[in-house]
Amino acid sequence: MKIAVLGAGAMGSLYGAKLSGTQDVTMVDVNDALIDHLNQNGIVLQEADGTEATYPVKAVKSGTDIGVQDLVIVFVKGIFTKDTIRQNLSMIGDNTLVLTLQNGAGNNRDIAEFVTKDNILVGTTSHNCVVKGLGVIYHSGHGPTNIGPDVKTPDNLAKAKVAGEILKQAAFETYVLDDIQVILWKKLFVNCALNALSMVTGKHLGELSSDPYLWEICTELILECVRVAEADGTCIAPEVALETVKEVSESNPTGYASMYQDYKSHRKTEIDRINGAITTLADEYSIAAPCNKMLIRLVHAMEG
Repeated sequence: MKIAVLGAGAMGSLYGAKLSGTQDVTMVDVNDALIDHLNQNGIVLQEADGTEATYPVKAVKSGTDIGVQDLVIVFVKGIFTKDTIRQNLSMIGDNTLVLTLQNGAGNNRDIAEFVTKDNILVGTTSHNCVVKGLGVIYHSGHGPTNIGPDVKTPDNLAKAKVAGEILKQAAFETYVLDDIQVILWKKLFVNCALNALSMVTGKHLGELSSDPYLWEICTELILECVRVAEADGTCIAPEVALETVKEVSESNPTGYASMYQDYKSHRKTEIDRINGAITTLADEYSIAAPCNKMLIRLVHAMEG
């Protein structure tokens, strides 16, 4: 299967590296130095147990015509989704499946401006990965990948199962669900509670649940999200939401959130596509979300 991975950051490189062992994978990025390095040296994947492996990959500049692909996996930041899909329309044919495993909300809607909804797959990943250097990533946390069709029909579910099998062949623990919305909301809860808070405090993910003061803030953020989700049509019990976030925090005790990594590398964060997605819906449904709004202001102030 021909697969293009849009975005050769930490998570894109993790999936691209693993998939390259069984599929024809092309990494797509905008960083010329990174592209040249990947073509010459491949992706070096360091595991938490101390093991290390190198995966040879092909890499091209975004916008390069590499022909129509069978599967396109989107890992760019949500703020760049539209531009990236627009630049790479030549790789998307009538039967190309486009899978978003990005953080934040609204990426599927951005993709749907260019791709038929029946070919869009949405999902979440529980893996945690950081960039250690050019072409070198550290895989600090493991977990399931959940995917499903953006539009729930039997035919679209069958398409999701095809993509799921490809991920399973690459040793990703993958579950294909016919109703992915609960999983998407849970992932948004995790990002809203942990991502920006890790950035503004400089704390490891594990510290956000072990420190009582930080966990109190997390709890308020999560409860605001739960109320917004319910108003939007997805009911998740508060205790389930809290336990979901705590499990992710505890399973990655020494990991840093992607937003913290962006801040340290002087990159624009995705705060407006994560906590911002919550506050936008909160305003729409007349729900108070002061903690999420405060966190957004803090992040923007730190971005300068």
